[in-house]
Amino acid sequence: MKKFLVVLISVGALYLGACSGLGGTKQGDECGGSTDDCSANLTCQPIKGRGKSFCCPTPPESSDYQNCHAAN
Repeated sequence: MKKFLVVLISVGALYLGACSGLGGTKQGDECGGSTDDCSANLTCQPIKGRGKSFCCPTPPESSDYQNCHAAN
């Protein structure tokens, strides 16, 4: 019984760890227009000249990711 509980807790912890990675799109990644798509402290916003929305900080120019900067 004790081994079963240990296995059950381990599987639960692995599941929660895997799900936590699904919390949002990373900085510079394309998003579907909703800020809910993005990880914490990022906003899904259209970037001038790119024709798509990306998860970027505000202002987007403060990012190190090229997708957050206006295309020339």
